[in-house]
Amino acid sequence: MVHDTSSPSGETAPAGPAGAGEPGTDEVFVVEELARRTGVSVRSLRSYQSRRLLPPPHLRGRTGFYGPEHVERVRLVQQLRAAGLKLDGIARMLDRDTTADGQLLAFTEHARGMFSAPEPEVTTLADLVDRFRLQADDAGEVLATALRLGLVREAPDAADGEPQVEVVAPALMIAGEEAMRLLGLDAPGALDLLERLRRHADGVAKLYVELFVDRVWQPFVDAGKPAVAWPDVEQALDDLRQLATRALQSTFDLAMVTRVDRVLGERLLG
Repeated sequence: MVHDTSSPSGETAPAGPAGAGEPGTDEVFVVEELARRTGVSVRSLRSYQSRRLLPPPHLRGRTGFYGPEHVERVRLVQQLRAAGLKLDGIARMLDRDTTADGQLLAFTEHARGMFSAPEPEVTTLADLVDRFRLQADDAGEVLATALRLGLVREAPDAADGEPQVEVVAPALMIAGEEAMRLLGLDAPGALDLLERLRRHADGVAKLYVELFVDRVWQPFVDAGKPAVAWPDVEQALDDLRQLATRALQSTFDLAMVTRVDRVLGERLLG
């Protein structure tokens, strides 16, 4: 592994070695500028290099220079980390060749967008307290649970200083409100219900993602990630989403019929 010894100035170099930037350009810069462009600390960038997540810089004398392909690789690592992958797993997925990083980054963005919830909603803490009829003593614990479950995340305060949060999955929060109304649950009870549903959903998601990796992604990687095959991989992911949705709905319907028959039969006969 080559370690750069770039100067602390952070200035972009006017020219660099062939291949340091995008085709037809010679834009190169030192590690501090890479950190500025990506929002990743210099220390973390060097850790990425040691883990083989980031190709080494191009050397000119004793100074290492980076290019747009390094920015793209860091963005890709950030996207994959946001998707829940560990650094070691990302390292196994990537290789030293960055030529396909743009396509892989576009694919991960496409995949996340395909499964993501509608646009988050920003609301005040006071509104959430009112919506879920929280007592002052319970508000902190309930909010902490919602944050842990990923239902909400912190947001900048409003212009008047009012504390705000971002509701990540508005429809799921509405389901929690409906559960309180229909089932007579309090806010902690509704969150417990959502947490149990989330665990079951995680199991289903894990099953389908593992199938996609084994049956589609790994053969694609083994073939060298040919550019002509990217549309087929994206289509396979879209087909998987539709299949998972239909299968999950049908399985749930079947499970409910079985459960209702069993429970009502026991109650009626009992």
